[in-house]
Amino acid sequence: MFLRLRNVTKRFGTVKAVDSVSLDIEEGELVCFLGPSGCGKTTLLRLVAGLEEADSGQVLLTGEDLVRTAERDRNFGMVFQSYSLFPNMSVAKNVAYGLECRKWKRDDVGDRVGEMLELVHLEDQQAKYPSQLSGGQQQRVALARALAPMPYVLLLDEPLSALDAKVRASLRGEIRKLQQRLGITTIMVTHDQEEALTIADRVVVMNEGIIEQIGPPTEIYGDPATAFVADFIGTMNFLDAQAGAGGTVRLGGTEIHCANWRLQPRPDEPVRLAIRPEDVRLLSGENDVPNSVTAQVDWIEFLGSTYRIDLLLGDGQGQGKGQKLKTELSANAMREMNLSKGMQLPAILPAKLLWVYAA
Repeated sequence: MFLRLRNVTKRFGTVKAVDSVSLDIEEGELVCFLGPSGCGKTTLLRLVAGLEEADSGQVLLTGEDLVRTAERDRNFGMVFQSYSLFPNMSVAKNVAYGLECRKWKRDDVGDRVGEMLELVHLEDQQAKYPSQLSGGQQQRVALARALAPMPYVLLLDEPLSALDAKVRASLRGEIRKLQQRLGITTIMVTHDQEEALTIADRVVVMNEGIIEQIGPPTEIYGDPATAFVADFIGTMNFLDAQAGAGGTVRLGGTEIHCANWRLQPRPDEPVRLAIRPEDVRLLSGENDVPNSVTAQVDWIEFLGSTYRIDLLLGDGQGQGKGQKLKTELSANAMREMNLSKGMQLPAILPAKLLWVYAA
């Protein structure tokens, strides 16, 4: 394994920012650390980089422990959220800085700077200063500077969060293509779910200093290991239910079959039933459909190509007492069903798309 973290722990006072984290990263892989603010993802990245010293554990690069190795000796490239470009240096000088610190020959420095600026499509901007560039261009310069010394690992600390949405979407695609072209092992910290799901080979979801789940984006979204991951990634409906027999739960007075259990409950134990909005199916004019509950349309929200529908479970009596369920319909499906507020119809909850978690 190329890069290994073994029981890495970091405390700030009495707070464990990173709590005994272990992780294996393959050479050439792009891994995203994803989680809410304060979950430990940036601290973990800084421990890998050598910008923070671990209290315990190992950071192994091809078997060599780097915990006591200074940041400057690890040969890891780092790109920060704030770009951290030298304002008094030209684009070319910024990219050359790390090479000159490493005593590269002058001719080699010039060649490498030209190669890196061409790689990030800024070969015609090398004489400009950072203040003369857009935010996206500045971040490309920071990326070229980090890549210039041929680092073993590229570390990206929320590099796109300061950019507007359109530039961010474009640049993340460029970063992914560049990473694949170079085959460089990359770790990226982000709090943006869409960014992580779009760009990563694997996503590491963190919460309160621990790893909740590691896996490919499709697995993280489609098979959440914990209630935290289910709630944090995308949108998830949660319903209060009771454990039944034979792989079922009781939702109100209805027996619902479920395929994905994240606990082994006792009979009648309270549980949380989870399903994605896009997995809820609506059928008008039909009754007694397996794995369905009676629902009333409570709210309709137009989103352009889709509609978001809020459903109130039960017979619609006592609006404040019923549990709510969100679903989504395409504009075409909405026209065919002609839904309106107050309409009652069955909501189908497919067993294979249901997860059951502890209450």
